Amino acid sequence: MGDPKHPWVELVADSERSVCTGYLPLVMDLLTLQVNAPTHKRVWGYLLQRFPPAAYTVLVGLFVWSGFSLAGAAEAWLDAGIAAVVVWLVFFHLRVMDEHKDADADRESYPDRLLTRGVVTLPLLARLAAVAIVIEAAAAWTLSERALWVWVACLMFTLAMRFEFGLGQWLRDRLLAYAISHNPVVALLSVFIWVAADGPVDRSLAGYAGAVSLGSLAFELGRKIHLPQSEVPGVDSYSLVYGRARAGWFVVAIRWCTSLTIMWVAWAHQSTPVAGAALLSAVIATVILVNPRRSGNTVELTATVLLLLDFLLLGLLA
Repeated sequence: MGDPKHPWVELVADSERSVCTGYLPLVMDLLTLQVNAPTHKRVWGYLLQRFPPAAYTVLVGLFVWSGFSLAGAAEAWLDAGIAAVVVWLVFFHLRVMDEHKDADADRESYPDRLLTRGVVTLPLLARLAAVAIVIEAAAAWTLSERALWVWVACLMFTLAMRFEFGLGQWLRDRLLAYAISHNPVVALLSVFIWVAADGPVDRSLAGYAGAVSLGSLAFELGRKIHLPQSEVPGVDSYSLVYGRARAGWFVVAIRWCTSLTIMWVAWAHQSTPVAGAALLSAVIATVILVNPRRSGNTVELTATVLLLLDFLLLGLLA
């Protein structure tokens, strides 16, 4: 897709210069990183550019915390940590699959990326993804047999995503259908988290899976809505394909569905404050997102904050 089509795969936009504090180099200039640099620096630079670790750690942490809390396992920190590692690595191997799938288009649209410049290579990323998948399997197995089988379902779905369900060109010509077809991976991961927490199969599970799936779909659309002058040549966006105003209404409609789902779960837990906060978030989304003059950065930030709020509200229901 030139850009990833599954949710949450790019929380931070690519930039020509990325700076990191902590971990390996205290400061890394991605423009000066070369192919002869040590492997660990090249991989870290790739992560900064295409899979920002801090952003994903926060996102996955809240995702897993909300599921464990709602499932009544908030104190199972070890299992929650293991589940978070699995989910984090699933998103990473999804990123690598997207890099392979979109390599030709990205070479034209994003010439400054480390992968495009050959600083990191697809074979290197494939090896890293293979290691990630092995760790995912081992970690899921340590949780429970049921968790392992749900993880297997997640893996099979990501493989289907990699090959675009055999409908690549048809889906690429229908951007909204593409996003919807890839969205169930979030529901599968939410079921994995729930099973890892040994939660009951009840209304809360349905509401949790539905809310995080809808919220992530709103985020996926929101991060690819731009003003005309901000569109990237050769890269499809929802605003380019459907028009800026119409795309904004798409996100608003999905955000209302998300909030109504959270309210449904909140009523089951007799939590009026959470239900009210969910309703207020939908109103705020409407006010911000329907304005066709809002910048893409504002829309993306709004969609991101609201997704994080979804996790907080679901977790607070416990």
